[in-house]
Amino acid sequence: MKHTVNIAVLIPERSQKLFLKDINMPAKLRKSHTDKMVAGVCGGIAEYLGWDSTIIRIIFLILVFSSVGSMVLLYFILALIMPD
Repeated sequence: MKHTVNIAVLIPERSQKLFLKDINMPAKLRKSHTDKMVAGVCGGIAEYLGWDSTIIRIIFLILVFSSVGSMVLLYFILALIMPD
C-alpha cells in the first residue's frame, strides 16, 4: 500500500514555487567544473547532495585513512565514470 502526501499543503504559499521547482528537477550526479581540486568528484557529490564541498572532502579524507587507501581507488574510478 502506497501513501502519498501533498507537499504543497505543508509549505507556506509564498515559498511553494521555489521549493516545488527544486523538487521536480531531476538531480544529476556530475563532476563539478566550478568547485574542483583534483578531478571535481567531491565537488560534484557536494552539489548533488546540496552540501558544502568542504564537508564532503573532510569525510573523504577520514574514509581514506580508515580504509587504508581503498577510497583513493574509488575516487579515481568515480573520476573515470562520472560525466563531466
